[in-house]
Amino acid sequence: MVFFMNLQQMRYFLTVAETGNITAAASLLHMAQPPLSRQIKQLEEELETELFDRSGRHLQLTETGVLLAHRAREILNLTERSLQEVRSAGQGISGTLYMGAVSTANYMLLPNLIKEFNKLYPKVHFQLVTEATTRITELLEKGILELGIVRMPFNSNFFDSYNLPEEKLVAILNTECHPLPPDKHTLTIAELAAYPLLLHKKYESLITNVFHKHHCRPQYFCRSNDTIPLLGWTEAGLGATILPQSAAIGEAKSKLAVYEIEDSELTTTGALVWLKKRRQSAAAAAFIKFFIEYFSALNTKEK
Repeated sequence: MVFFMNLQQMRYFLTVAETGNITAAASLLHMAQPPLSRQIKQLEEELETELFDRSGRHLQLTETGVLLAHRAREILNLTERSLQEVRSAGQGISGTLYMGAVSTANYMLLPNLIKEFNKLYPKVHFQLVTEATTRITELLEKGILELGIVRMPFNSNFFDSYNLPEEKLVAILNTECHPLPPDKHTLTIAELAAYPLLLHKKYESLITNVFHKHHCRPQYFCRSNDTIPLLGWTEAGLGATILPQSAAIGEAKSKLAVYEIEDSELTTTGALVWLKKRRQSAAAAAFIKFFIEYFSALNTKEK
């Protein structure tokens, strides 16, 4: 038997999967409940498998249902991007660009970049998620995102990329709780070893190796995959945090001070990444081109 699942059936199925309730899904789809129930039942009969576990108060996807939901989202995303490309062919580049970025990029790098991009492509809108590098690359592989701004390292076997300039890691301290001379702008590794450290998990291996090279033992007080709580804990005086320089800009508030670290190995690099061998939407292709030109021009100015 040949079975074709159309786009409308995919939307019906995904709405039920996301709400876990036929009544709620029918309301969102602006249709009556019985026809929606029949559609889902017919889908299960044609696929000869159950897509939902109906034993609880809410519908839960079965293992097969999870697989179908994953594929249906990919197909609908691809369909939407294809339609946007067709529309933009005669109307200029437009549509929604699905992009992920680590929190430090969202805070410092993206605002001015998007402002300039928007001047050239005012019809492009953004669906932006803030996640860790591993989650962003996972969403890229699944086809949910088209582009990601991440921190190295990542698996370059699956992605094309444009690397950002290397930047230093810096230390941030609450100067009320940890007073230092006002003319002091750098810290040695030995000096940092005296503070409880709050750090992003991504930099733990690098920081540990550098401390050991200086015959020091780091005092890890908190590890996190998000910079925002680290800065909050630092402002509360719980220790020193070590972050990329771009994440620290603007953090020199009344209580916080930023210090360079006397070790050239404490550096990090970001990158714009996209999946290899996957055709990009017109909006994504325009953003990649703009991104590379934007940072190439900045590098030229700095030289």
